[in-house]
Amino acid sequence: MKIGIIGAGAMGSVYAGLMADAGHEVWMFDSWAEHVAAVRANGLRVQGASGDRTVNPNATTDAKEAGECELAIVATKAMQTREAVLAAGPMLGPNTAVLSLQNGLGNVERIQELVDPSNVLCGIAGGFGASMVGPGHVHHNGMEAINIAEAAGGISSRIELVADAWRESGFTVGVYEDIWPVVWSKLMANIAVSATCTLTGMRVGQVVKNEWAWGLSLDCVREAAACAKAKGIKLLYDDPIAWVHDFTTKIPDARPSMYLDTQAGRVSEIGSIHGGVVAEGKKLSIATPTCEFMVRAVTALQEKNRVFGPGNAYKAL
Repeated sequence: MKIGIIGAGAMGSVYAGLMADAGHEVWMFDSWAEHVAAVRANGLRVQGASGDRTVNPNATTDAKEAGECELAIVATKAMQTREAVLAAGPMLGPNTAVLSLQNGLGNVERIQELVDPSNVLCGIAGGFGASMVGPGHVHHNGMEAINIAEAAGGISSRIELVADAWRESGFTVGVYEDIWPVVWSKLMANIAVSATCTLTGMRVGQVVKNEWAWGLSLDCVREAAACAKAKGIKLLYDDPIAWVHDFTTKIPDARPSMYLDTQAGRVSEIGSIHGGVVAEGKKLSIATPTCEFMVRAVTALQEKNRVFGPGNAYKAL
């Protein structure tokens, strides 16, 4: 299968490396010129849960070079979705399946505004924790599952072909008639720790052991769960608080990508994670005060770091 990876950061690079190693024609499309140049010159090193290998996917900063793909995987951060999909236009033909494999809420809807909505698939990656070691070199901590579905719902021959491509590449795959219970179930993990770790500077395990920080986390989980219930979405577990506690105790040393992005002065995904819950709450008349606070506080912190750099809060204006 000819596969385009739109956004070849950490997660996108893991997908590209394993799919290319399985024999698929893979095109990594990214604006990070140094990364693209390293892959073209020396291949892509994928290290971690799947082993240690160097493979040779195609890599480009120009979507025209890649041309039309059978499957395009959108692996950007939520706030980059629109710009990236527009730039990837030459890769997206009338029959290209476009798979959103992103965190947070609203990504599918953004993509459906730009391409034929009937071509859009939705997915969630679980248990990866990937990070870039440097240009041309990615590390990933796990390979739990790739869960996918037609955005419109139902099981199609197309979604089965896409699932086969993932399985051939060594991934565990779940195919669903309705992806939204999976999306909202994973969202609870992001909601629980992303903003709290970002604001406090603590790792996941430290947050869990701090009653004040953990209280903020659980309030966010309760607000998100209330929105899911109001939407008629049945989570994959009965007790979101118990599930989140179990999940977080397995990764005590982790630092969420929101923390890493904010510390680096980059824009984080707060708008699609906690902000996504706030937006849903407004539609449903569900109060989300803690998530609203998290959006304001994290946005303030990331703007401070963007302008002054981490640790320079008191620099004179």
